[in-house]
Amino acid sequence: MRHFWPVAAFCALATLTTLGAMEIFLQARMNLVLIRLPEVPPISHKSETLRGKINGANAKVRKKLANTGVNKDFGRAVGEMGRLYQANQFYDQALSCYRLAVEYDEESAMWFYLSAFIHQQRGETASMIGFLEQTLRLSNDYSPAVLKLADTYFKAGQMRQAKFYYEQRLALTPGDPYALMGLARIALDKGKWDVAEAQLQKAISSNPKFGDAHRLMAQIHEYHGRIDEMHKSLDMAADSTRFRPASDPWIDDLEDLCYDPEQLLVLGSMALTELDMETAIKKHIAKALEIDPENPEANLAMGKAWLMAGDWSRAYRYLMRTIELDPSSDQAYFQIGLILQNENKLAEAEAMMRKALEFQPNNANVQNNLGVILLEQQSFDEAIESFKVALEIYPEHINARYNLGMSLWASGNSKAAVTQYHKVLEMKPDWGVAANSLAWILATDPDEKVRDGDDALKWARIAVQGKYRDNPEYLDTLAAAYAETGQFDMAVDTVRRALIILRAGEDRASIKTIESRLRLYESGSPFHEKSKQTK
Repeated sequence: MRHFWPVAAFCALATLTTLGAMEIFLQARMNLVLIRLPEVPPISHKSETLRGKINGANAKVRKKLANTGVNKDFGRAVGEMGRLYQANQFYDQALSCYRLAVEYDEESAMWFYLSAFIHQQRGETASMIGFLEQTLRLSNDYSPAVLKLADTYFKAGQMRQAKFYYEQRLALTPGDPYALMGLARIALDKGKWDVAEAQLQKAISSNPKFGDAHRLMAQIHEYHGRIDEMHKSLDMAADSTRFRPASDPWIDDLEDLCYDPEQLLVLGSMALTELDMETAIKKHIAKALEIDPENPEANLAMGKAWLMAGDWSRAYRYLMRTIELDPSSDQAYFQIGLILQNENKLAEAEAMMRKALEFQPNNANVQNNLGVILLEQQSFDEAIESFKVALEIYPEHINARYNLGMSLWASGNSKAAVTQYHKVLEMKPDWGVAANSLAWILATDPDEKVRDGDDALKWARIAVQGKYRDNPEYLDTLAAAYAETGQFDMAVDTVRRALIILRAGEDRASIKTIESRLRLYESGSPFHEKSKQTK
């Protein structure tokens, strides 16, 4: 006998069967996503704070997946975990997170852009360009992505594409000096010097402290034979802050997610090179110390930072704490020595420098500074020896060579001092300080075998270029050089110019000295010093 199921029973069975298949499908989908989620990397050696952040983010993402499945909220959560990984330099894990984020939070451009940044750091240009183009497809007004794509095409030698994106950057950020700089470089690549100059003028007008633009402008002035303008541009470049990348909020915000003291100290060091003291001290180094207060490197970094900021007492406290934590920290002893030297506690400063050398004898900077301290104590022979050791370690140490010249002159060996100053100026021909010192010896030394008026005049003229143009001391040297060559009218005019500048201030002793030079040159006599006066 045949049995028949009611129609309702068939419908119920079909529904149950369909729901079961859907649940199986969704579970399989979640399992696949679980497989694609990155495993927590080895972090047992990392700070407790960082371990807690990573483990917490991982648990949160997995809980969200279990509770709500794969959706836009999950995409955002896994993307945020990627940001945490990227901020702490777990790049493989970050990319795994971003691959999921772009699938489930598909309208967000940020995940593509952050992926591009990782590929840039790895030198994977093709992948980087692809991610940047995807970024702009979703967010064509994110100006940093436009600039990064322009720079990438420029470095790849694809000038047409670079020019297009630099111009797009300018449309989004009018007057942007970075884009103008890029367009100037493209113009120079095509030999369009006037076009490049016009772009650089706009860049400098937008940011007068844009050192790279001044340096490139100096090349243009040199090409046109405008030597004075070239030197002015180089002086402006030297007075400008070091290159600072354009603002990039999506990348800059990653710094807030960094909980690795070592990486925080790297970020602090980068901020210091840009002279961004507040970011270096209050944001990065302070955070490193908060995470690991017993870290000697973090205390050392804070001491150095406060030293740069001019707060000697705070610097001293952190540096002394560094030595408590690491008695072999040669850098801490060195920095404390600098503080004591500044306070004119020369014997104590010398002891600190020698302590630093116990742990790092091949540090040319410490040897150089020890030499300066010895020179200030008039221990000429020891100072000379210290500078020579510094130069054995690092023959290109220009400050040590200059200081060696100064020590030799102070000890009465003018001929040897002249030799050292000439070597310094071979390395840096436009260094006004060294040129002035050399010119003074050549113009005024009592030994006629040392004096050389023509050479003195050459270096004195170099010394008064740029920022030393109105320096009374340097003008005094120039006047002495004119007098040594018999050009007394020029010597008198130069001394009078120095006096005008001095009389605007309150340095009565210098005025009296220069007035005596004026009377000497008016009488037609060169000045050969009887007692050394440091220049």
